[in-house]
Amino acid sequence: MDMTDRGVLATASDESADLFGDFVDAVLDLLRAARRTGGAANTVQGDAISVPQLVVLGAIDVVGDRGVSAVAEQAGLAQPTVTRALTALERRGMVTRTPHARDGRSTCIALTAAGRAVLEEKRQEIVGRFAEIWQDLAAGEREHAVSLVRRLSAVTDRLV
Repeated sequence: MDMTDRGVLATASDESADLFGDFVDAVLDLLRAARRTGGAANTVQGDAISVPQLVVLGAIDVVGDRGVSAVAEQAGLAQPTVTRALTALERRGMVTRTPHARDGRSTCIALTAAGRAVLEEKRQEIVGRFAEIWQDLAAGEREHAVSLVRRLSAVTDRLV
C-alpha cells in the first residue's frame, strides 16, 4: 500500500503533496528506527540489556518498591512486558522481588547495586549520545529541536 497517497491532499499544491509524502516517509522511518531499538541495546558489562529492561530499571528507580503496576505505569509499558523484563533482570541480579509484607498479592521490587550501576552507566551513555547529536545540530536547528521532537513523539503516540 502506498502510504503517500496524494488523494489525501487533493486541495494542496503538488509541492505541498510532495512535502507531505516526504513527511510520511520520515515518520515511518522514525517508527522503524524506534522498533529496531526495541531489541537489544548496546552491550553493558559484557551482556546486552534490552530497551524495555532499561526502561524498567529506570521506572523502579523512580517508583521505588510500589509494585509491578506502578513500574508498568511509570515505564509506559504493558504489565506483561514489565513482568518479562523483571524476570530477566532478576535472573541477572539487577533487581530483587520480595512479597509485600502486608499484601500477599503484591510484590516489592528494588534495584540491586548491580542494577543501579547498569542504569547509571546506560544513562551516562545515552546522555553522551544525545550530546553528540546536539553538537551536530546548527544553532538554528537547536532552537526548534525540542519542539519538533515533542511533536513527533505525540504523532507517534497517535499512530501506535
